[in-house]
Formats: sequence, structure tokens, C-alpha cells
Amino acid sequence: MAAQIVIITGCSKGIGQGIALTLAKDPQRRFKVYATMRNIATNQDDTKIKAGSYYDDTLFIQELDVTKQETIDKTTEEIFEKEGRIDVLVNNAGLPNADWWQDPAMDAFYDVMDVNFFGCVRMTKAVAPTMKAQRSGKILQISSVVGFKAVPLLQQYISSKFALEGFSESIAPPLRKFNVWVSVIEPGTVVTPMLQLFGNDTVRAQQAVIDSWTNCPEEEATITKKMVTENPDIVLGTEMQSIDDIAKLVEDVILSPEPDFRYQTSETVKEFARQRFVDPSGNEIMNSWLKQ
Repeated sequence: MAAQIVIITGCSKGIGQGIALTLAKDPQRRFKVYATMRNIATNQDDTKIKAGSYYDDTLFIQELDVTKQETIDKTTEEIFEKEGRIDVLVNNAGLPNADWWQDPAMDAFYDVMDVNFFGCVRMTKAVAPTMKAQRSGKILQISSVVGFKAVPLLQQYISSKFALEGFSESIAPPLRKFNVWVSVIEPGTVVTPMLQLFGNDTVRAQQAVIDSWTNCPEEEATITKKMVTENPDIVLGTEMQSIDDIAKLVEDVILSPEPDFRYQTSETVKEFARQRFVDPSGNEIMNSWLKQ
């Protein structure tokens, strides 16, 4: 069986890199991976080193910026011309932001939405016609637990993930009629290089975010810090996963003939999802923040 042609965005580090390496190193050689990233001249070395002998064999690095349509068109067209098909898109490229949401400038919201939401829309629009024409394909959106469960910080990032989930849920039903399957992957806390800077301590990381809000009034900062640091179980939970855990789930979704729409990556996130989708009023979630 021919290897599946996979395009992954945001592969210079973190989850995207982990997914690319896991698929490329598949012992059965079921995947041919195009790991894309911005500015490959400065960003590709770590991925190339970790790929080892799989580089230019089952893993190929391409330059692509999800905020620039011309790079999307150029790269996806080159891959299609070379391979004759595109089987899988993994929309992983993401931009975090820790700014206080009431800062006067809107730049942080625009920048995060441009990558995390509009970048995914651009990529999905680029591959959907090909997948519909070949009557097969999978589009995996790397979302987050905060794509359906908000917490009282990281509002720019959370807004982008909520938007991504709404977009994905809207396009999924008609695309299934073309045998094109959209799935949303919802990780919880993942041990990434960023979290490792805080000793894998999510409370320390959250406190650091709030401490960086230079324009936030002290009263509001204190209230928010109390909410997120004294209630770790209702913020993101205490369960942590590795990048390899997420990559293995992504591999399983790709190999599934009829994948689910939503995949929570841990039991903690599944419990949050049960809470979210069983209570249509939303009051249970609101009240959980106020029981203190």
C-alpha cells in the first residue's frame, strides 16, 4: 500500500515536530511526511537532527507560513504536483500569548487569531478541493482543552481555539459526504519546552502569566491568581502528557477509517468535556469558579 501523504504545519518544535517524527519513523513506512515551518533556514536544524536517516526519506521539510497565502499555495501545489494527492493535513501551527486581555492595543488578538484560526482556515481551504476530488482525506485540527473550556487567562489563545472548533464543527458534516474526515484533537497539559521552563509546574506558569500583566489593576490580578492557583483541578487539571502521547493519538486518528470528530487526549480532558456538553445552561462551569 502506498504511503499516505501528510502535511503538518508548525514542525520546528513541540507537538508539530513530535507528530512529524512519529509518523516519519513508522516501522511500516505508512506515511510520507511534509513537515512545514516558517523560515526553514533558521528553524529546520533541530527537526533534521532528530529525524536522522528518515530526513529526505520519509520526512521532508518545506517552508510554509500559515499567515501568508502565497507560501501556502506554493507549498501545497508543489506537494500535489510531486505526489499526485494529499491524504492528511494536520493543522498544528500555533501562537501563544500571555498579554492581559484589556490591554488597549488589539494587536495580540489579531496576531493570535491570524495564526491559530485564520491560518487553519487558509490551510483547510487549500487542501479541501483536492481531498474532495479524490474522495478521501483527513483534516486534523490541533485544538486544546481550552477550545471548549475557558479559563480566566490566555483569552487571546482561548478565543482562537473556540473559533477553530466552531469552524471545524461547521465544515465537518458536508465534507464527510466526500469521504473527507475532520477531527479536532483536544490536548490538556502537555510537557513542552515552554512548560519545562517552569519545572513542569502549571501553577507557576499560570502565576508567571498573571505577573506579566503590567497594565492590569492589582485587585483584578489578585482575584485571577486566586482563581487559577487555588483550583488547579478545574483550571486544566493536574494530569500531564508527553508530546509522544499526543503524536501517537494523532497516528491512530489518521489510521482510523472513520475517525470521531472530537478526541480528548486524556481522562482529565474527557471529564471536562462531559461536564461541558452535559450541562446546556453552562451554569455548572460558571459556578465551579465561584465556589470559594
